[in-house]
Amino acid sequence: MTKERAYLELQDGAIYPGLLSGDGEVEGEVVFTTAMTGYGEVVTDASYAGQIVVLTFPEIGIYGVDPEALEAAAPRARALVVRELQEVPSHATSRMDLGTFLAQANVPILSDVDTRALARHLRTLGTMSGRIARSPRGGVKDADCQLVQEMATRETYWFSRDGAGPTVGVIDFGLKEDILRQLRDAGARVLVLPPTSTPGDVDRAGVDGVLLTNGPGDPSRMQAYARLAHDVSERHPTLGICLGHQLLALGYGAKTFKLPFGHRGANHPVRHRDGRPGEVTSQNHGYAVDRESLAGTPLEVSEVHLNDGTVEGLRHNARPVFSVQYHPEAGPGPWEARGTFGRFLRSLGGGE
Repeated sequence: MTKERAYLELQDGAIYPGLLSGDGEVEGEVVFTTAMTGYGEVVTDASYAGQIVVLTFPEIGIYGVDPEALEAAAPRARALVVRELQEVPSHATSRMDLGTFLAQANVPILSDVDTRALARHLRTLGTMSGRIARSPRGGVKDADCQLVQEMATRETYWFSRDGAGPTVGVIDFGLKEDILRQLRDAGARVLVLPPTSTPGDVDRAGVDGVLLTNGPGDPSRMQAYARLAHDVSERHPTLGICLGHQLLALGYGAKTFKLPFGHRGANHPVRHRDGRPGEVTSQNHGYAVDRESLAGTPLEVSEVHLNDGTVEGLRHNARPVFSVQYHPEAGPGPWEARGTFGRFLRSLGGGE
């Protein structure tokens, strides 16, 4: 793979040199994730759409790419920044190396970067926009990451209709396919709907419950989706995940705020407030629900992040509606929180 000298230039003027694989110049919000595995899932996660993703684990590409483990057929991240890129993977399930997979979608990789220093910089100053180019020139613009319409389906489709359990309508804001797999494996019939659906569309679909998915962007700029989240949750049992959790809160009158550098990784500890054991979770978000703004809403905090106390879960005080900020499907990450899907299906009269 041909590489040439290039640079990651941040909005504050900081510059990190590296070697570029792939053509073209890209700009986007620069974020980092501390997950030690799961780079295939990371780059295909629509929540990373429009973002330049820094992987802090030093060697990336060791086990290649397994198409069966991806969250989408094609990459969603705008670019990848790594310390060392392994071009000859070694794993029984590998079908191609990471560089080839990303090159097929014209997604560049900047390697040989001091990612430890870069992550520390972002932790200190917060996430910011950046540019990967062959020469730095200043003037990096604010990245636009409002990409739900680009990432989500435009059509309603069945992911699985063979289950004997309840029918779950999944409203796609930029979903990870492992969410659909977890619902299917738990016995649900899974119908995916576009984010432009109306409450009437959801009613006519004959679903027993609704799942609001993850996705990219600033939730405070998605008021139409927040209204949809509110309206469907008033009619159907509802589970919100990540962006879906934030939209649910906004729909009931709460507020969200931007975290300094987000929660992205596979080792985030969460404490439940109902006596259940705590869990280590997989997370990928740059925004959080403002706890104080929940006053006067029917939502109450059900889970909190043990590192910074931010809201990690909500439940409605009168309806079968709840949400989680983390990713219970993992992909990558620990499986401790996958019981969330069973809990949701039991609220619909199904599941184990």
